[in-house]
Amino acid sequence: MTQREALKNFTGYMKSHNIPYVKDEDDGCPQYTMQYRADNAPDGYVESCIWFYEKDNAEVRVYYNATGAEICKNSEYRDVLLQLLNYINARVFLSDRNAYGLYEPHMLYTPRMCMTVDGYYDLTITTIVNYDFWEVAPIETLDYMTCYCPELLDKLSCPVFSVLSGQNTVEEAVTYIDNNILK
Repeated sequence: MTQREALKNFTGYMKSHNIPYVKDEDDGCPQYTMQYRADNAPDGYVESCIWFYEKDNAEVRVYYNATGAEICKNSEYRDVLLQLLNYINARVFLSDRNAYGLYEPHMLYTPRMCMTVDGYYDLTITTIVNYDFWEVAPIETLDYMTCYCPELLDKLSCPVFSVLSGQNTVEEAVTYIDNNILK
């Protein structure tokens, strides 16, 4: 699959599912930005950007909005959050075949959660999507980008922001994840 084919597949999916988006360019690279309802996230939504690189890959980032980034920036518990992010990256995958059909999304792609180091303190789930693999599993790839990643970030809101506010320790947040997200 080429960049052009991926863009056509993506925009067709977005239109057929009535998902609004904003098209832009970032250093000549097509960039699409979306917002998704996320009841547990600050202000009730998360955002997503997808960059369609000319060669081989697209980059998917789903992140908390500016309010979430501001909470992270102002928190004195960011170092504790990094411990939680290590746990999330090692152990947390949504697993619900009933919601996603015959496959589990983490079998196709592996999201990574991090705090950006650009001074904005964005908390983001990032995935690199290879165009050749996208061609093999187009619907699953699009579902992953527009459903799975926003849902995962929303479900992680409670433990992430409880750690950032100092209300919970890493251990308490891990217990919450084990009992409420991974069950």
